[in-house]
Amino acid sequence: EDLRKIGEKHGIDGIVNVGGGFKANSPVPGLQGYFDMLTATFQVAVEWKVKRVTFSSTGGMYLGVQGQADEEHPLLLQSPFPILAYQKIVEVAAGEFAKKTGISTICVRLMGMYGPFDGAQLGLAPRLVHAAVGGRAPNLENVFFGNADDAIDLCYIKDMARAIALLQTAEELQYDVYNIASGKPTPNKELVEAVKRVVPDFTVDLPRGHFPFPPLPLVETKRLQSDTGSHPGSTPVRPSRTMSTGSKPGTRSRAEYLWVRYPFQGGSSSARS
Repeated sequence: EDLRKIGEKHGIDGIVNVGGGFKANSPVPGLQGYFDMLTATFQVAVEWKVKRVTFSSTGGMYLGVQGQADEEHPLLLQSPFPILAYQKIVEVAAGEFAKKTGISTICVRLMGMYGPFDGAQLGLAPRLVHAAVGGRAPNLENVFFGNADDAIDLCYIKDMARAIALLQTAEELQYDVYNIASGKPTPNKELVEAVKRVVPDFTVDLPRGHFPFPPLPLVETKRLQSDTGSHPGSTPVRPSRTMSTGSKPGTRSRAEYLWVRYPFQGGSSSARS
């Protein structure tokens, strides 16, 4: 009903759903909440006669894959994290929905991301930035791939959003699954070095070695480039006037500068405008 109210106020010709797993204290309510979200999205898509529905998925699908992965790479049914199970469900459901309704329905597998307003601070980059501008030690608890020798693909959030928008609004698409990534590994040590160049007195000791989990491979973005011309790893980062409100007074400008000056892509530390 809440979705229908949106449709009553606005003319809607497409839907982008980037909702993750539904949090609950037990498995059944969690699954029910996720299925309700999918069902509601599919239902209003039909009622509104939208052109396309885009669902977010995750590059975590490729966990443990060796070398470089593309969208056709076989995926394991087992899921070490609940979010991976949820995203596999949505990819299967999206494909069936498209077949039954004829509505273009795609899934975008998102790799690591960073940028302003990351309130959850799930990744290492936002935790380092918020700690540095707040003058405190970073909380490194439960950070996946947050060890000293880890390196993951990181994409600036506005570049990622632009890629999603280009896919959503494209006249024609050749595929139903697209990777969105920078295509470059960014070592965690370079994240720390970049933060220190802006906040010289910042110190952090990352856990030694690698995170005790199968690594994430680099992923190809040939489909994205072919159908939209977008390459998130090469799009210039625009100056951001936004940042989390959690910073202490007087540090906001430093945080803005850090996000813009050091985009963390492939270890780049040159200014972009």
